[in-house]
Amino acid sequence: MCKEPGLKKIIEFLKESRLELKKVNWPSREEVLTSTRVVIISILIIAAVIALMDYVIKTIIFSIIGG
Repeated sequence: MCKEPGLKKIIEFLKESRLELKKVNWPSREEVLTSTRVVIISILIIAAVIALMDYVIKTIIFSIIGG
């Protein structure tokens, strides 16, 4: 098919990659949506906790230095 050994290796790699991707157990749409919701809610909770900690620490520091 191809006379160049480099090109032949690339084509073989792509064929093998395609076969491996067919073996993958892909998540369902519902699983992806559920995981996405969990990640977004987790990020919002962590952001709220960090913001609260920032506010508390800032308030304490300002009360100490009189700012």
